[in-house]
Amino acid sequence: MKQQVYLGLGLTLLSSFLFAASGPVAKAMYAVGWTPGAVVLLRLLGCAIVLAVPTLIAMRGRWGAVVEHWRTVVLYGVVAMVGVQLLYFLAVEHLTVAVALLLEMTAPLMIVFWLWMRTGVRPAPATFAGMVAAMAGLVLVLDPRGADLHVGAVLLALGAAVCLCAYFLIGAKSDIGIPPVALTGLGMGVGAGTMLLLWPTGILDFTFTAAPVDLGGASVPWWAAVGLLVAATAGAYLTGVMGLRLIGATVSSFVNLTEVPFSVVVAWFVLAELPGFVQLIGGVCIIAGVVLIKLGEDRAPVREVVVDDVAPRTEELRLVS
Repeated sequence: MKQQVYLGLGLTLLSSFLFAASGPVAKAMYAVGWTPGAVVLLRLLGCAIVLAVPTLIAMRGRWGAVVEHWRTVVLYGVVAMVGVQLLYFLAVEHLTVAVALLLEMTAPLMIVFWLWMRTGVRPAPATFAGMVAAMAGLVLVLDPRGADLHVGAVLLALGAAVCLCAYFLIGAKSDIGIPPVALTGLGMGVGAGTMLLLWPTGILDFTFTAAPVDLGGASVPWWAAVGLLVAATAGAYLTGVMGLRLIGATVSSFVNLTEVPFSVVVAWFVLAELPGFVQLIGGVCIIAGVVLIKLGEDRAPVREVVVDDVAPRTEELRLVS
C-alpha cells in the first residue's frame, strides 16, 4: 500500500511539473502573436495524435467500456481538457497570470467542501491545517498585491477551477474499465474535436504564426515550441490520471498545488523570471500543506460514498471525521 501511495505521489508530482513546464512555453508563444484558441487547439490535437496508437493498444477488447461510459469520456474531454485550458487562458487576457492561477488553484478547496457537503463527513483538523498552509503558500508565491481585478475574468478563472475539479474527480474513477492512457487519449480527441467545432463560429480568435519563439534566450522554430508543448501536456495528463487512480482526487488536487513553485522555477529558466525569497517560502508552505492533507487522510476511517456521474459509485473514498 505504501509503495502505491509513493508511486501515486511521484506520478502526480511529475504531472504537476509537466503542467508547469507547458505554461511558460505557451506564454512565450503568445509573445510572438499566438492566441489562446490556437494554442489550445494545437495542444489538444497534437496530444490526440501522439496518444492515438497507445490508446488503441490499451483499448483492445475494452471498447464496450467506452460505449457504456461515453458520457464520462465526453465530459472529461470537454470540461477537463478544453474547459481548464481555455477558460484560464481567456482569463489571463484581463488578469495577471498570478491572480488567474491563484483563482484556478482554489479547485482543491472546492473538492474538499463539495465532498464535505455531499457526504456530511467533516474533514480532520490536519486537513484543515493543510488547506490553510497550502493556500497561504499560494498567496506568497503568486503575490497578487495591487492587481486590478476584472469581474468577468475572475468568473472565467473560477470557471477554470470548477473544470479542474472535474479533471481530478473524473480522473480518479477506477471502475469504468478505461485505462489511464486511453482515457487521456480519448479525452484529448474529444477536446480537439470541440475546438475544431468552435473554430468556424468566430467565438474564439485562432491566430497562428510561424515566427521563431524565444525559450530561455534561445530562438526555436514554432514547430519545436509546439512539439515541446504537446509533449509536456500529454505527459502531464497521462501521469496525472495514473497518479489519481493511486491516491485519489483529494490528495492529488493538493499535490497539484506544487505546480505553482514548479512554474516559478521553470519560468526562471525559460523566461528569466527570478523567484524571490518570499516566493520560496511560499513553496515550502505549499509542500507542508500537502503533507498535512496526506496525514489527515491517513488518519481517516474508510467510508463508502455513493456519488453519481462525477465520482465513482463504488469507490471507497478516504474521508475524515
